[in-house]
Amino acid sequence: MPEVFFHAGAGRAASRWLQERVFPRFRGVRYVPRTRFRQSAKVMRRGGDLPVLVSRQLGYRELTPAVEWFARAAPAARPILVLRRHDEWLRSVYLREIKELRHVPFEAFIDLERDEGVRPQSSALFRERIRVLEDHFEHRPLVLFFDQLVEDPRAFVRTIADYVGASYDEARISFRPSNRSYRDRQYRFLREVRRRWPVKRREEPASAGLRWLRVRSRRLAWHAGVTLGRVAPERLLSSDPLLTEAQLARARAFYAADWEACVDYARRHNPGLLAGE
Repeated sequence: MPEVFFHAGAGRAASRWLQERVFPRFRGVRYVPRTRFRQSAKVMRRGGDLPVLVSRQLGYRELTPAVEWFARAAPAARPILVLRRHDEWLRSVYLREIKELRHVPFEAFIDLERDEGVRPQSSALFRERIRVLEDHFEHRPLVLFFDQLVEDPRAFVRTIADYVGASYDEARISFRPSNRSYRDRQYRFLREVRRRWPVKRREEPASAGLRWLRVRSRRLAWHAGVTLGRVAPERLLSSDPLLTEAQLARARAFYAADWEACVDYARRHNPGLLAGE
């Protein structure tokens, strides 16, 4: 089996950008995109001289089952993980909920007191992600930080390329973010839509065709909301902030120990690489 690298991407931490703008430009590796994750075992079994780079974005529910499945096929794979500081990450995830017309107050989104929110507190424990990768693979994960990408995106890409043994033409890589943040006004409009016309969460199983239709319908609603949000009268929008600095500061303090544990891990096990603060 060739040498294997496994990017176990976290949402809202540059995963889509890496998968669409960076990894396909790497030369000297066979890249298996997220859409072919379940075929990666066949790619690895074929062997060959080139190392294999597999990328998959994994939420907190999917992480352990996906890692267990992949580790059975490639226990010697070298994992790669990019982490984003908890308050910044939660802000991005929360705004995505608003964009997808699933707005709830931030305290109901993640409840830092009673743990009764839409997302459990454990969904943002990043040191646990590292532990899952440690437990299933023979090699420790390469842990990088979103702050490194923001500070010097070209150096960030070089770090990953050097790690997997790839070359690339930097001019062919777009360093623009793949997900543009909406303006505050547009998010406020989408929040108002959710408040006035609640969208029921569907938990029942659905066919692949129905799931595809739901996703497409939701995306159409996003685009319509974004367009209307640009011109909606201010009087229709609540002046309540989407998030307050106090809420973000509380989230940062709540997960401070977990973040320090991740930074310390990178310092100890990724020698020569700058860990994010």
